[in-house]
Amino acid sequence: MCQMSNMWFWISVSAGALALFLAGVLAGMKVGGGRRSNGHGGGSRVVRSPDLYIGNLSEDITGEELQKQFSKFGDVREVRMVPPRPGENKSFAFITMGSVEAAQSAMNGMNGREVGDRTIVVSEARSRRGGNGGGRRGPRR
Repeated sequence: MCQMSNMWFWISVSAGALALFLAGVLAGMKVGGGRRSNGHGGGSRVVRSPDLYIGNLSEDITGEELQKQFSKFGDVREVRMVPPRPGENKSFAFITMGSVEAAQSAMNGMNGREVGDRTIVVSEARSRRGGNGGGRRGPRR
C-alpha cells in the first residue's frame, strides 16, 4: 500500500510539473494562432533597424498606398518598390521608417495583414553587407 501511494504521489507531482511547463509554453504563444511563419522572419521578432522588407505585394499596390498604410505606425522616410520579375505577379518593397520603434510597431501591426488582395509579409530588411545579400556564391556542387 505504501508503494502504491508513493507511485500516485509521483504521478500527481509529474502531472503538476507538466501542467506548469505547458502553461509556461502556452503563455509565451500569441492568442489566435501563435506566431506566423513566413520565411522572412516577422512575427514577434525584435527589430534592430528602421528598414523593413514588405513581401507578397500585388503588382497593383503603389508606393503611395504603402506610405499611407505604414504611416499609421510612425514617420515613413522612404518607400522603394521592386517590380515583379518577368512572369511573376507579385512584387516586394523596402520601407525605411523614422525610427527603430516605428519599424517594430509597423512590423507587428502590418505583418499578415491584407493589403489589396494579398496577405503581406513584413520583416526587418536583411543587410546586403557582410554576405547576407543572397544570390549565388559560385558554382553549384
